[in-house]
Parts: sequence; C-alpha cells; structure tokens
Amino acid sequence: MRNAFVFCLLMFCPHDSFADSSLAKVTYFEQGWSASEREEFYYTPQGSHLIPADWFAVLERADGQGKFSDPNYLSQFGFLASNGASQANPGAYPVGFSVDTQANQIGLTCAACHTAEVELGGEVLRIDGAPAHLDVDAFYQSLAQAVSLTLVEAERFKRFAVALKVTDETSIKELKAKFTAFNLHITSDAIVRKASVEAGFGRVDALTQIANALAVRDQVLPTNIYPVETPTSYPPLWLTPQLEYVQWNPIAASPIGRNFGEVLGVYGNTNLAPDAGKDAYKSSANLENLHQLEQLVSTLQPPEWDPSRMGEIDADIAANGKTLFQDHCATCHNIAPYTLTDPAKNYFKKTFIKIGRVNFREVGTDPAYVENFVTRRIMTNATTAPLFQGNSIVPGPAFTEYTVAASLKRAIKEASLSEEATFAVNGFRYGTGDDGKPTPYTPPSLTDLKASPLAGVWATGPYLHNGSVPTIYELLSPVQERRTVFWTGGRSLDLEKLGYQSSEAPGLFRFDTGLRGNGNGGHLYPKKSLRHDERVAIIEYLKTQ
Repeated sequence: MRNAFVFCLLMFCPHDSFADSSLAKVTYFEQGWSASEREEFYYTPQGSHLIPADWFAVLERADGQGKFSDPNYLSQFGFLASNGASQANPGAYPVGFSVDTQANQIGLTCAACHTAEVELGGEVLRIDGAPAHLDVDAFYQSLAQAVSLTLVEAERFKRFAVALKVTDETSIKELKAKFTAFNLHITSDAIVRKASVEAGFGRVDALTQIANALAVRDQVLPTNIYPVETPTSYPPLWLTPQLEYVQWNPIAASPIGRNFGEVLGVYGNTNLAPDAGKDAYKSSANLENLHQLEQLVSTLQPPEWDPSRMGEIDADIAANGKTLFQDHCATCHNIAPYTLTDPAKNYFKKTFIKIGRVNFREVGTDPAYVENFVTRRIMTNATTAPLFQGNSIVPGPAFTEYTVAASLKRAIKEASLSEEATFAVNGFRYGTGDDGKPTPYTPPSLTDLKASPLAGVWATGPYLHNGSVPTIYELLSPVQERRTVFWTGGRSLDLEKLGYQSSEAPGLFRFDTGLRGNGNGGHLYPKKSLRHDERVAIIEYLKTQ
C-alpha cells in the first residue's frame, strides 16, 4: 500500500511531456566553443551530490512507468537531451547531469540551468549559457517522491535490488538500511526546499535554498527553516567572469566564492554539524573543476542575432533606438563597448565590466526578493558561532557569506594553493586595505538590484529579476499594459517583441504576477511612457547587442 503521508508531503503532478529534442537536429549558435568544450561544460562534476549514481540509473519514477533517468521523462522538467553516450557522459544523461565516479554520485552542473534551446522556423537552436527552461524544483520533488515510494512499496524495492544485482538476504538488508537513511535525507531536504510560491520553468529561489541548505541541513538545525517563496530567473552566463559583481542583488565578486555557494545550494554539502570537530567546513565542492569551468565560461561569447533566421535588422530604426537607449537606459545598463571599473581601485590594477546598481525601492520592482534576503536571521551552532564572535543569531546574508568562505578556505588549504593561485581563483577581486595589503571586494549595498549588460538579451526572457515580464516590449510599456498572467516553458521566440511566445499551451507553467514575489511593476524608464514607435526602435537596437 502506498504511504499516504509521503503522497501528501511530496505529491507532484508532472508537466505534460515536451517534444523529445533528441529527435530533432540541434543547431548550435557560434559562441566560441568547440564540441569538446561544450561537453566539458555540460558534464564536468562540480561537487553536487544528488543521489548515488548506481541507484539513479535503475530508480523507477513515481508512476512506475519507466526509469526516472530516462531522458524522455526528464525532458518534461525542461532538461535537454544529450547527443548520446560519450566519454564525459557515459550514461547519455541530459545536459547538466554529471557523474562523480570517485564518490559514486549523480549531481547537477551549471549547464542544467544555463543552457537553452529555442525553436525558430522548425529549427531547434542551442544557446550555451542562456537561461534554461528548467523546473528544477519540480524535478527534485519528483525525485524525492520516487525514492520514498521505492522504500515503502515492497515489490518496487525488490525490483530496485534486482536491478542492482543485489539478491542475497544479507546484502538486501544492507541495501535497505542505506536506502532508508538516504530516503530520510532526501525527504527532509525536499521539505526544506519545497517552494511556497512555485517557480515554474526558468526560475528558482537560489539564495533561500542555499541558505536553507547551510543553516538547516548542514547545521542540523531545523528551526532555521525559511519559506522558499522568492524565485528569480536564471541569468545568462556570458560575460559573468568579466563582471564586477554578480547575482540579481549584486553581492558576489569572487568567482570561486560564487561558484562554491552555488554547489552547496545545488545538492552539494559542507560539514557544519555541531560536533563536526576537525571535519568542520569539509565540503563536497570540487575546487579544481570549478576554477577550470570558470576559465571555460570566460571564453563563451554572447549569441548574436542571426538575420538569416531571425530577420534583418533595420539600420535606421536601430540608429534611432540607440539614441533613445542612451537617453533613457544607458545610465544603468552598460552596453558594448563596455565601461570598465577604475584599475586604480584594484590591488592588481585589474578592470572589470561595470554593472549598474539601483536601490530596489527606487526601481520599484517586486520587493520580496530583497526584503527576504536582508531581513532573515539564522541561528548558529557550536561549529559556526565562532565565525560570528560567538553570537547565536546572526543576519542571513552574513551567515551565508561566512560559512561559504570558511568552506572555501578549507578547500584552498587542502589543495595547497599558493597565495598567487588563491588570488587567481578569486578572480583578482581585491582592493587595497588601509595596511596596503589586498582586501576582498565588499558590496556597497545589500538592497540594490543589478542592471545587467544586455548582450544577447533577446535570448534571456522573461525579464526583470523575477521573470515577471514576458517581453522587452512589455518591459518598455506602462505597468497596466503588461500581462498579469502568462505561460512559461515554451521555446518559440517572439522576434517582434523580444522574448518567448507565452500563450497558454499544454505542459507550460501559469505565471501569476498577483502573487507576492511575482509582481510585474516598476522599471518605469523614462517616467513618461515611450510611444509605440520608440519601443520598437529600442528593440531594434537591442538586436544589435
């Protein structure tokens, strides 16, 4: 009999299956990567430990209609099919799955959330580094449900054991004990991660989930649980290694710090248990691979508008749009050729692409993301309290920053990195302290939102930090002209208004801007509304970026 509690807790109705992209010929945008570099990005382990690899290979999905790892099944969550088995991906898993052979773990990589396919004129086009149409929350809840049902249904567990070639009674008991412990882990983690405001495709409440993973799971402190209710869009990866700061609230400067935190939030782990002792801050994150992938991403070029497929750009209208953009948008949005930071303010005389900063109240977009981030408080334990002079309750942003930094510091020490190599993995994001020594960058504000450079912006919709506006045209329009409900997960480009076509269709996610965190207000530049022809002109200019 199926366990009713498990179903009440984890029940999830999958999206209708997408078309299997492996059946269509995929054309890749020219972005400076070779096929081998693309494979490296897709499948290199980063330290995400989702589930033992041999278990994942044979686990049945919740409905019992096949393997959970079947790429056709995983496509309903938005995962992209691979080109088949390869040395980097022997299991032929979808883009963004990695196998850590040393740890026998399946995990996710950056590519899962930062690789997109678009449909245009019957073609399927792959854009590396673009925001994926992935519902990672639904995927994880479904995985947890499949694990729980395997444990509670005797026949299902028997099939699981047989598939693993575990047949003698003693080995079966050992397997069940290990699987029971894993079920407790993934079920409790699924509760910690379960969204109270559904993200749907292309979004996730990453900051809350990272903080919950550290504060609740890794500290073994359930009282720290915090609602997962402010999802944000996956940003594009191109230009990221060159940016001064990243995140929608631009707080992360060090690339290895940012990537370490990402791994710990996406099913990695670090030891923050109260009795951690000498193992405190030992993590699963792979320092070497993360640094290599950062170097690889630094060579990724934004996708360029393809006139042969997407239509010619009207040069006269684009020229008018450039003038309008400079008048109304360029104060916040850096545009090529990019304005760079002052090398005199960097210890190593390095320069980076300057990002725009706007206080969240000034820009007027939905405030929940920033409000939740800055008002959260977290209880420490015997392991983490010393990071905060023994304080038992600390601000959420500080807790996340300091625990990730301590985990990174341990990884750097274990890797025996030189001082020079340490500066390099941190991306040389150092100013000069009062003592004349290098000091890590500190964000000037926790309540700003980032105005990103707009290279390849046509491939990055929906727009605003929370993905609440489906097209650039609507973003340039008064709030009352923006849709209050639209559907995400579709892959057909809207070449006229820039973004994705977002009408209702089977398998898509209904985005309701009336929910807290999903608001589509703000970003009213200029205050006086643009005419239709002015919006069209700015759009034409953005196609050139």
